[in-house]
Amino acid sequence: MLHRSRSLQALPKGNRWRSYSEKSSQPPFVTPISSHSYINDDILSLISKQNIANHLEELGPYPSYSRILTPQHFFQNEVLMNYSKKKPHPVSLRQLAGYGKALTKQKILASANFVRLELPIRLAMRIRDLQTLPFGVVNNFHLAQIYESYYHSFNAFRKISNITTRAENEKFCEDISNLLDQHVFNLSHLMMGALEVSILESLPQPELDAFMSSMLRSRISRRVIVEEHLSLTEIYRKHPYQRKPSDYIGEIFHQCNAAEHFRMVYELIKDSSVEAFSQRDLMPDLVIEGDTSLSFPFMVPHLHYLFGEILRNSLEATIKTHGHTNRKLPPIRITIIDSKKSATFRISDQGGGISHDKLKSIWSFGKSPDHARKSLANFHSLPDLQMYSNLQVTPAGSSIIQPSEKLQGTSVAETSPETKKSTLDRLIKRNYRYKLGLGLPMCKVYADYWNGNLSMNSIEGYGSDTCLELSKLSYHSNVIQLDRA
Repeated sequence: MLHRSRSLQALPKGNRWRSYSEKSSQPPFVTPISSHSYINDDILSLISKQNIANHLEELGPYPSYSRILTPQHFFQNEVLMNYSKKKPHPVSLRQLAGYGKALTKQKILASANFVRLELPIRLAMRIRDLQTLPFGVVNNFHLAQIYESYYHSFNAFRKISNITTRAENEKFCEDISNLLDQHVFNLSHLMMGALEVSILESLPQPELDAFMSSMLRSRISRRVIVEEHLSLTEIYRKHPYQRKPSDYIGEIFHQCNAAEHFRMVYELIKDSSVEAFSQRDLMPDLVIEGDTSLSFPFMVPHLHYLFGEILRNSLEATIKTHGHTNRKLPPIRITIIDSKKSATFRISDQGGGISHDKLKSIWSFGKSPDHARKSLANFHSLPDLQMYSNLQVTPAGSSIIQPSEKLQGTSVAETSPETKKSTLDRLIKRNYRYKLGLGLPMCKVYADYWNGNLSMNSIEGYGSDTCLELSKLSYHSNVIQLDRA
């Protein structure tokens, strides 16, 4: 896989250097090139041009910073091809939860070996998807970071031998926990990659949406499988042979009171919006109606991200429409509807609404070049954004799994899923200035993954109704969701 530096990803097609192989009667470079002549001032006005020019040495088929994309990578890829032909094992939440209802040593070891065998197959499938993308997409800097991260994990997992003892499982849990921390930056790179692809218009919108959905669903499945095993191991370590109730679906799924979590997330969103509207007391109240006692099992980071992005949009629209006054802003109303198979939430605001021609595009990862450039600039302004991977390999090319205490800014000391760093959590708490433009498309994928749905109705000039439906996982636990490898 070839690669170009990040600085060239935002260049208009007309400004990119022509290939030596292109048939033309003129030499490849027909005009003198100054140190900055390839930079479009309108696009890169916020970025140091000299800093970009310093990265020109990274141009070439094998980036200078990469330990994976080396001249040997093409020949090593045969191993991956063999794994990509294998089929992932279908698994449901009920099957995963079955391990946790009455834990034994044999069940813990079986769970460990399932993770050990399953992850290389699922990673190989996604790596192969990346390899088959058009050249102008696969060599994107951000997607290249994901490629390296996935290949690093693939190499590490496929070399782990059969786990037969509790001590071996403890070491395995430490390794997969560290890998989760090392790869916490992948979600940001995936989103930024989509924005740069939109800037260059190098992939049709339906294909970009399909690619992003596939990558996100696979990411969710892998992390659920890993975090479930970490949780089972921790439970067995503390409470061996403890029995769970019949409706149990796993420790990583918490019983969530919907109204409480809406209030919790809304306070975070208001805190992040004070710079936009300093009179916090005049911000819209959150009025919650309907089945306010509804409680259901769900993954808290996913639930908070869904609630947070929807509330952020409603609050921002309300401030933009009514924030010029010194009066209390119109409330945001939430109606909770509890049904047998699902929980439905209607979030209503008076934020001026969205035109019907724009409603069709809010669910797509493909944005207009201008919109994508603004969102990408906001991404680069996010504090603690990790641009380069911290992955290490031996001189022979074997992946090294780093101890968590050696990681910078992305690690924790414990292996419990309760303590893992979450990109979603960081996105929820981001300052209002960082408008990334991909919140609703991301939310729609997360809702769809858990057999739910996200839709919006709008009255232009008045406000919007956003409807989030989430299936009750305990009811649908026999659905094979985790086969979305």
